[in-house]
Amino acid sequence: MTVLLEARGLSKRFDGLVAVDTLDYQIERGTIASIIGPNGAGKTTFFNLITGFYKPTTGQILLEGKSIGGLPPNRLTRSGLARTFQTIRLFNNMTVLENVLVGMNHRLKSSWLAAIVRPPSTRREEEKAHEEAREHLAYVGLAGYENALAGSLPYGLQRRLEIARALATAPKLLLLDEPTAGMNPSESAEMRDFIRRLRDERGLSILLIEHDMQVVMAISDKVTVLDYGRKITEGLPHQIQHDERVIEAYLGRRALELLRADR
Repeated sequence: MTVLLEARGLSKRFDGLVAVDTLDYQIERGTIASIIGPNGAGKTTFFNLITGFYKPTTGQILLEGKSIGGLPPNRLTRSGLARTFQTIRLFNNMTVLENVLVGMNHRLKSSWLAAIVRPPSTRREEEKAHEEAREHLAYVGLAGYENALAGSLPYGLQRRLEIARALATAPKLLLLDEPTAGMNPSESAEMRDFIRRLRDERGLSILLIEHDMQVVMAISDKVTVLDYGRKITEGLPHQIQHDERVIEAYLGRRALELLRADR
């Protein structure tokens, strides 16, 4: 498999706090990879570095071999990165369809003047964009909700709308920050299966932060564990489950000692 995204010696410092510490990381094309770790491990900071919300203090981020570290989010979207957020960020007072159209904005060619004058070429482009947006909504299970306000949707459907908006950017790599947060077990299982479909049917590479270990272990090709901004281990899901460093990071040294004594 070819490497799609790579971080080399990546660090981010906030005054005296080192949130990400000389991290090396790779995600291969066509895989589902998970980042896990206790609260404060640096997971979301790592996402924010990849997606341009933070600039690295040191290190490089490469997408398809090209340096992207420090580029603004709009440039990264054009390069093929899309993300969702731990706290849902939708335009609540816009319709479901309009939210997806926002994701397509960088791909539209009409100028602001053409949007006012509306020549035939602009009308055709708008019609095509609306058709594609409806297709994205149908794919995530939101057909029939096009004219509803985004803020009126149930929580689980808002999660799906956020993914539809991300898909509308035509990404190569989709970053999902806690996609099952706040969901019940049934909703989590549905989201798990949907994420797998995104890879299998759309050919997307997917990087997710997730606390639901059932989801992580069921769909991940690779799991990376962070603690205090450092990578402490990485491997296949079944390898991570039994790694003593992971047990200590989540439960503490005393729990690890008790586990060893019980063996």
